[in-house]
Amino acid sequence: MKNRETYKIEKGLDLRMAGAATENILDFVLPDRFYVRPGDFRWLMPKLLVQVGDRVNVGAPLFCDKRDERVLFVSPVTGTVRDIVRGEKRVIEAVVIDRDPDAQTEAAVEFEMPADGDTVRKQLLQYGLWPCLRQRPFSVIPNPDIRPKSVFIPCFDSNPLAPDFNILMRGKEEDFRHGIQMLRLASGNAPTHLCMKEGVDNQSFESTENVEKHYFSGPHPAGNVGTQIHRIDPIDKDDVVWYVDPQEVARIGRFFLEHRLDFSKTAALTGPAIKNTGYFNTVYGADLSALLSDNLAHENVRVISGSVLSGSKLEMFPVLGFHDLQITVIDEGGKREVLGWLLPGFKKWSLSRTFLAWLTPKRTYNVNTSLHGGRRAVMMTDVYDKVFPFDLMPLQLLKACEIKDIEQMEALGIYEVDSEDFALCELVCPSKKEWQRIVEEAMLEL
Repeated sequence: MKNRETYKIEKGLDLRMAGAATENILDFVLPDRFYVRPGDFRWLMPKLLVQVGDRVNVGAPLFCDKRDERVLFVSPVTGTVRDIVRGEKRVIEAVVIDRDPDAQTEAAVEFEMPADGDTVRKQLLQYGLWPCLRQRPFSVIPNPDIRPKSVFIPCFDSNPLAPDFNILMRGKEEDFRHGIQMLRLASGNAPTHLCMKEGVDNQSFESTENVEKHYFSGPHPAGNVGTQIHRIDPIDKDDVVWYVDPQEVARIGRFFLEHRLDFSKTAALTGPAIKNTGYFNTVYGADLSALLSDNLAHENVRVISGSVLSGSKLEMFPVLGFHDLQITVIDEGGKREVLGWLLPGFKKWSLSRTFLAWLTPKRTYNVNTSLHGGRRAVMMTDVYDKVFPFDLMPLQLLKACEIKDIEQMEALGIYEVDSEDFALCELVCPSKKEWQRIVEEAMLEL
């Protein structure tokens, strides 16, 4: 394997928000209601495999991918299917499960230890663990028949209020190391890259063998897997790269090491609108209403699964997304300020020095959902270049995405990026454009 590689990200931006997670483990009793949502998986076309009233155990298939019915999505708990929630055009929005109160949230599985990659992939598919993997380009579930040229495991997150991975991985180190071995088999021994943060304690990952270790420093998006892939092993149109969250690697490792199937994880509760921040242990799909109900600073808030930059707003189903590592709660904006632009703005964040808050660079901000301006046509500006660390032309690429010019998108490097890579461009955009949505819709045309 290669020697230690270090990368310094120069372009980017750290949004210093109030409400970082303390190291406290919050009390959270698993609820009786669980929601398994096809929408957690990009561009998935689900085919339902259960009906209301069916009994399901941990690992029982709930739905599969219409494009490849080998890819199964299974129940995280033992219980009864209470409801199938459908949206417009009868799209399946959630499979609702009532958990048996006394049932365990894990299941023993009997199988012979796999000796080759084909068997590993078959078992991951059979027991609903294949969706733990994602691929670039497109950030979708990989095709089981295509081998990646490399595997990336991002071992830190640079998003605002991102959790500490040492806390998330506490007690899972051995499972993680075994998961690496299984992924190497499944990928055909493709190079496996561990991407860690420079200058911090990486105790959960340093002892891992048979991997290439890389260390990143600099502002967000240094922790985005897209930035890491771009610097270490860039991809083109016909390339495929897998990436997996460390907790998912540990889940796969425990499955093969102990023959136990479970969908538990640790996540952070963060945000300026939370009274008591911290970490909580949960199971995928768990209703988080009880965790949030007595912990909100006030009622008019927005609950986000994931980062404030690229997470999804929780409305109908208060659950943590399958791949998300944090819940972020911020104030709803929309209030108009009379002559607010004339005030010194000691507590207002701005990329430029519009407000005097820049005099206190270590200040944290109670951000909200206000746009602070109106939507307008795209402006010719270099502001995107200041926060976009890829060796691409962001403004030109974004304009090509908006008009869905496929030829121009490909020429400008669309396969190297994903929507989350433009989250900072959206944050600083003077035109208030929803660039992440625009990029994702444009990628659907490819």
